[in-house]
Amino acid sequence: MWFVITIFLSFSGGDESLFREYKAKTFNDTWVCHKYIAENKMKLLAPHIIEHGDKLKSFEFYCESRYGEEV
Repeated sequence: MWFVITIFLSFSGGDESLFREYKAKTFNDTWVCHKYIAENKMKLLAPHIIEHGDKLKSFEFYCESRYGEEV
């Protein structure tokens, strides 16, 4: 099991929302994942601000577990 960062984005002017997964880095435990978010919030959020601009209403970061087969 490992953890990835997901970002929930919601937008003004409707009920539209998106989940995005940050795939550049994975984590061995949830605490390390949350620490990375705390130290890199702007790096994680900036591409979405650039892409969506003033339509972006709110956001939330999550650390979600993923499972895979061992090699």
